[in-house]
Amino acid sequence: AATHSKKVINEAIRRYIGFKGIIISDDISMKALKYDLIKNITKALNAGCNIILHCNGKIDEMKKVAEIVPKIDKFTQKKTSQFYKFLR
Repeated sequence: AATHSKKVINEAIRRYIGFKGIIISDDISMKALKYDLIKNITKALNAGCNIILHCNGKIDEMKKVAEIVPKIDKFTQKKTSQFYKFLR
């Protein structure tokens, strides 16, 4: 899956296409990825995703996600704040 692929994220999206925005994962909770929740999160972050989506509303899983995902870095803060300004 592209969510776990450094090659897709770094070579295709970042270098070839030249995308400089934030990259958001697929919904980690929808079971489309083959590993458990924690491994899917770790693999997505290691591949280059800036934001990890978890959308099923299960609080026990949400707590695990919050424990694993680091605080938002400066790059992601800047890009998300630019997006919110655009929406106003």
